[in-house]
Order: sequence, then structure tokens, then C-alpha cells
Amino acid sequence: MRPKPLFSILFTLICTALHAEVTFHPSFGSHMVLQQKTTVALHGSATPGHRVVVRCSWEQNDRTVVTANDGSWSVPVVTPEASFEPQWIEVCEKNRIRLDDILIGEVWLCSGQSNMEMPMRGFPSQPVDGAAAEIATSMKYKGLRLFTVGRSCAETPQNECKGEWSRSTPDQVALFSAVAYLFGRRLTETLDVPVGLIVSSYGGSRIESWMDAESMAKFDPKDYIAKADKPYRDPCKLYNGMIAPLTGIPVRGVVWLQGESNHRNAHIYTSMLRELMGLWRRKWSQPEMPFIVCQIAPTVFHGESILGRVRIMEAQLRAVQEENRAWMVSTSDIGDEHVVHYPKKDKVAERVFYSALVNVYGMGGLPASGPTVARVDYTDGRAVVHFAHAERGLNPLKTEIVGFELAGADGVYHPAAARIGTDRATVEVSSDAVPAPCALRYAFTDWHRINLYNHAGLPAFPYRSDSVEYGPNLQK
Repeated sequence: MRPKPLFSILFTLICTALHAEVTFHPSFGSHMVLQQKTTVALHGSATPGHRVVVRCSWEQNDRTVVTANDGSWSVPVVTPEASFEPQWIEVCEKNRIRLDDILIGEVWLCSGQSNMEMPMRGFPSQPVDGAAAEIATSMKYKGLRLFTVGRSCAETPQNECKGEWSRSTPDQVALFSAVAYLFGRRLTETLDVPVGLIVSSYGGSRIESWMDAESMAKFDPKDYIAKADKPYRDPCKLYNGMIAPLTGIPVRGVVWLQGESNHRNAHIYTSMLRELMGLWRRKWSQPEMPFIVCQIAPTVFHGESILGRVRIMEAQLRAVQEENRAWMVSTSDIGDEHVVHYPKKDKVAERVFYSALVNVYGMGGLPASGPTVARVDYTDGRAVVHFAHAERGLNPLKTEIVGFELAGADGVYHPAAARIGTDRATVEVSSDAVPAPCALRYAFTDWHRINLYNHAGLPAFPYRSDSVEYGPNLQK
């Protein structure tokens, strides 16, 4: 037998390569949850120029599309109301792929750095409170589904990411974000609908890493580090690798827990967080997409940054106050003096849950925010602090409230005594060292443990009345 010419062998290999099997985008898979009552663009890849047929169990008619020159395909489908009844999706070209056990419900994206990434089983020698009980009972939440985006740094926006949908089982929950799981578990219990959680987080990351090049171009390079000591700290790289591939998946909202690594450029964090919200809303084509921001928790800081952590807390609150459809939950009472990875993840998740129920799902009768300072009056040698989100009063009554400081015209702050006023919605603050106060701070330190709450048990946010400006203290 005569051997085949070389060009014939190459032609056969090329033709085989061009006839690629049809696939789904990695973000779609069996056991996933699709956002209810919205349009989802099912997409993937196949042979360029070939016809792809898509079938959904909840639709009577098939959908067909011809793949693009790069082999990509996309078919929009409308999802029904939430249901625990399993659905399926098939896609056919030369081969057939079927995704089973698909639920329709609520999908949330949870993102940030290590306190969002921290799994239910905790980090070595840094546990999560109550983890064993949560892991042990996780299988009973049949409608809770989990997807963790694989870590990836990329120079340009990517189309695909690593990850796989899974059911809520002990082995999966042990490795899944504690904050995300505890939030989602409450949500599926209360709303009685399936909940899908997508976690895209990276410990030690900066907010710059989660933004694209166009957004970063709006900021002065003097205010951030363009080339960091670790690739995942570089601007844009996590957005490119871990957010851009997700923008084709409709979500109900975003839970954001990040900021510790930006303590050296806290002065720009408000603007950056607002830009990130706008960027993600544009990329998802969801201009009203809700954002629930988790305050970073206090801890002892050893370094050169001047009040960097509490200024991040301040910047976070200012960002949500200036942005539509954004809210913040306080953590000033749950930080850990010795480690940044505090164990009380359940408290954070509980407060995110309350915020979501009230602000996103419109449920009444529940708390949504801790007390925030509305105004400060200076009279008779004392400061009277008026609070919002304290309609049913502040707590604890007849107890010294810690964390307040007063300053006079010299700008030097001194610890101050504080008690809740007779109207139960104000705090009266005084200090023998400051006979004529004109400035006030509350919990405005990197490490603090506060004891001021509203009637619902939500902690007050840090505050300062002065306008002292702090510049960047950048280090790689």
C-alpha cells in the first residue's frame, strides 16, 4: 500500500480539528440554578458555521442557531418562575450534551478577598464558628447549589473560567465560602426557592484587580500600584480571568467583601468601588443590579498606613450612600484583635441576608442597616449625636457607650464618655479634657469593639465629623 501524501494527512487532521464537538460554556452545567423570570443566553462552542439545536424542558419549541466563524454560539431563552422541579437542557450538533438537575431560582454572585474566600472549614488554625454543625446538616438544602470560580490571572478578558456546579453536600460545603453559603442557606429557607451561589474571590486581592482597563484609565496612576508584588494584585487581572467569563450569567445581585488590601490607598477607595459597581452593571447589562457591601472588620494593624482600615470602612459606607441600589452591613462588633480572618462569618451572612430581604426582595418588618450618624450638635460643652436607622431606639440603655472621642479647636482627640439620651435615638458625649468640643469621632480606629446597636441588634458604623485628608502610602 502506498503511503498517503503528507498534505493528505495534514488535511485530514485539519478537517478533524474543525469539526469540534458542541460544548456549553463552563459556567453552565448539571445541578446549576438559573435566575428566574429573565432571559438567559445559553452559549458555548461548536464547529464554525454549523447548526446547533437547543432544547429546554420548560419550552415547547426547539431553538436553532448557526455558529459564528470562531465556533461560538448563543441562544436566548426565557426562564420560568422559581421551582424545585428539576429541569434539563440539551444541545445538539454532531454530538449531544444534556444538562440535568437544573433548578430555576435566585442566583447571587459573591466576590472579594480572603474573608469572602474563607471556606466553611476555615483556614489552618483559623476556624469558622459553628462550622461543623453547618457542614453536617448541609445535605438537607436540596435547592442550594454552589459554584466556585477557579483562581485565574489574565492579561486580557477571558471567555471561559474554571469551575463546576455542585449540590450542597458536606464535602462541597466544607470547601465553599462560609459567608456565601450561610447567606444562601438562609435565603433558600426563607424564600422557599432554589438559590445558586457563584463565588469569585481571591485572598489578598485589591479592588483594582477586579476592574477592567477602561475603568482603571479613569484614575491617576499615582493613586495605585500598576505592577504589584503578586500577579493577582495587579490591576485588571482578576476581572479578566474571573469576572469577564461570568457576565453572560444573569444574577439577582452581588455580595462584595473586600478592602483590607487597599488600606494604603483608602483615599481613592470610594471612587473605585463606585466605578466597580458601574462596570459590573454595564457588563451584565443590569443597570439596577443590587450590591450589598460588607464592611471590613476591625483588627490590630501593624504597618505604616495611617488609619487605613477604618478609612476603608468609611469609604465603603460613603460609596453605598452615593450609589443607587447599594447597601452596606456593619461588622464593627465582630472583628478579631489577632487575625484578619475573624471566625464570626455567620453574623456577616445574617446581616447580608437581612439587607437582601428588605432592599432587594421588598420584605417589611425587618432591620436593614445599623445606625448611621445623621448629625452632631455641639452645645453646653457636649456633643449630641443623632442617628438614622434607630427608629425604635438605641441600645444598651444606662450603659457606658465605648468608642467615642472629642476634639476641640486644636484638633486633638480625647476619649469621651457617652450614654444614650432620654429620647433613645441620640448619644450624649462629653470629655473633661475637651470643654468646648467641635469635632467627634466614633469607632474611628483600625481596631475597635463597639457596643452601640439599634433595637434590631445591628451595630453602628464608624464615623468622624472632621475632614482630615490622607494621601496614598503605596507599597507593592
